[in-house]
Parts: sequence; structure tokens; C-alpha cells
Amino acid sequence: MPKKTVSLIIDSGNDYLIGLKENQPTLYKMAQTESQQDTPLSSATTVEKVHSRLVQRECKVFAAPEPLQKKWSGLKTFVVVERQGERNGQPFSERQFYICSQYLEAQQLLADIHLSWGIENRLHWVRDVTFKEDFPPRRGGNAPVNWSILHNFFITIARQLRFRTIPQAQRALSNQLHKVFSFFV
Repeated sequence: MPKKTVSLIIDSGNDYLIGLKENQPTLYKMAQTESQQDTPLSSATTVEKVHSRLVQRECKVFAAPEPLQKKWSGLKTFVVVERQGERNGQPFSERQFYICSQYLEAQQLLADIHLSWGIENRLHWVRDVTFKEDFPPRRGGNAPVNWSILHNFFITIARQLRFRTIPQAQRALSNQLHKVFSFFV
């Protein structure tokens, strides 16, 4: 997320909680380093068993270093959420970093982030992983925007046709354009 976008969010009177990715190397490295060296302002842990998965989520909130607060409009804290547990009998462990323009308790952030994962998993993850939009082969001009529009179009059709996954829809519809366009009749 560019600094200009963050400034626009703050200038419009809103706040942000933005997930960091490795394509923001300075912020990402800062979050990794600071989370290992600093003491959190607050922390919270939840454990749940859903869909034959046992998941423990731990959230820690840290004060953002002052030099970064000056560079990123409204930046107050950064957040680390660690998820670990079992999926289909296999252990997993994940760590996600966020920047935030508010001082919120870890329990509140954990709930907010858990809700946002639903959006991430249903749209952004599909766009990032299935369509590789973070690293597009088609650069320049309107190509990235046009491909993004086509990807959203396909995701919408796949969901309306009730496919379980986007790759499943890709395989089923790749040679069947009549099914795609029958959606609009």
C-alpha cells in the first residue's frame, strides 16, 4: 500500500489496519525485527476448533518506531498475528504483520483481523495466489487494470455458478464459454 494511499485514508478522517506483504520490504522487515525485540503493548490468544481444524491465534500489538511514524501518515502501531494448529491432521504455522493507525487492544484487533480474513480468503487470496496479481507478467499501460477486471469478472461468475474453488471453475469452464455467457441470459 503506497504512502499516498495511507495519507488519503487519514486525510479523509478514517483509520486503517493494513496487512503487510513482502512487497513492502522496509515495513515488513521492521515488523519482523521489532516483534522479536520489543515488548508488546498488549496481547491476546484464542483457541477454536472449527471444520476439523484446531487453531490457536495470538495477537500482539507494538508501538510503531518513531522514524516510521513520520514516514507513514497516522501510523501508531504494528500488529503481529500468529496462527498455528492442525489442518487435516497436519500441523501449520503462519505469521502475518499489519500496520494500524490506532492504539487498539490486541483482543479487539484479533477479532477484527479474524473477520477480515474471510474477505482475504474469498477475494484477495484468490487474486494474489490463483491469478498472481502481485507479480503480473503483463506490465505497463492499462494491462494490469484490464486483467484485474477480467479476474474479478471470472471470480464473480465462478461463485454465481457455485464452484467450490476458482481453479475448479477454471478447469470446468476453460473450453465452455457458452456456460460463462449463459450466466447473463
